[in-house]
Amino acid sequence: MSVRSRLLPNLPLTGYEGSWDAIASAVGTQLLPRLEMLGADLFSSHPNPCPEEVVPLAFINASSRQDDIPKLIFVLAGQAQMLVNSRWLSLPKGYGAFLPEGTSCIPYVGVGEHPTLCDWLWFQVHPFGVVTFRAQLTLTAHYQSPSYVVADQRLSDLFNAWRQEQTNPNTHKVASKGLLCAFFALLMRSAPLLANEASLPPCAYLPNPLKDALRFLHCCYDKPLRLQELAKACGVTPAYLCRLFRRYLATTPWQYLGRLRLQFAERLLRETTLSVTAVATLVGFNDLRHFQRLFRRTYGIPPSKVRTPFRSKFAALKVNESR
Repeated sequence: MSVRSRLLPNLPLTGYEGSWDAIASAVGTQLLPRLEMLGADLFSSHPNPCPEEVVPLAFINASSRQDDIPKLIFVLAGQAQMLVNSRWLSLPKGYGAFLPEGTSCIPYVGVGEHPTLCDWLWFQVHPFGVVTFRAQLTLTAHYQSPSYVVADQRLSDLFNAWRQEQTNPNTHKVASKGLLCAFFALLMRSAPLLANEASLPPCAYLPNPLKDALRFLHCCYDKPLRLQELAKACGVTPAYLCRLFRRYLATTPWQYLGRLRLQFAERLLRETTLSVTAVATLVGFNDLRHFQRLFRRTYGIPPSKVRTPFRSKFAALKVNESR
């Protein structure tokens, strides 16, 4: 395998395409019809031996992706090419794959001079529910939507029932397909946890560039951002954008972004079983110690202590339900 690597910018997928509504619509109009047609075989693609020349694709400011969580992936457009346990997997439009926990995965590789363009969905299944996002690869950049967290244990239960059915020597294809259909139908009808909209100030009196900046930050809070990129998206200079933040919100763009990330992190810690490290990564912190330090400074307790009372309350509810 070639060790050459292309370095592409890693950018937020903004607008409708990166929204939860677009992801849910794609599940309903593209994924579920293919699942109805192919059954669970939709996700049974098998990797092949790696071609002689494979070019791994690297992205600027790309955050590390966990490989200890089982995943389902589905290609909406183009053709996805990846390495799975050092073997080559090529998925055309309308096909998917299942990556069990512990899978070694390089999500993007190219064969030849140019990367293969693709648009696909990723579904990471946790004990509490699902984390999903949409990603697109073009000739010039990689785009990724926010990671949407759906905290519903029924999703995990359906997924685990499907996996158990897959290992059954007497597996029934209709039952296997039904479990996956129920999984994705429930997911597309769910409401994800979102960054705290209450922190978005009333926009009626704000200048349009500042409104655009706030919408951009709420959409892309989990992505590495530069002030120049934010200002360009709002059609103003970085200095002018900073003046708007100071004048109308008495803060800076990065202080606002940091507060937004911490608010969502606190909610994830209360409402999911994600580890502190996973939460920090999901909300955009690449330095765990920095996240822990800011969280303690803001909330007065370390992030590991947030879910202690929540877990106690959850356990008490479970006991009451069983009576």
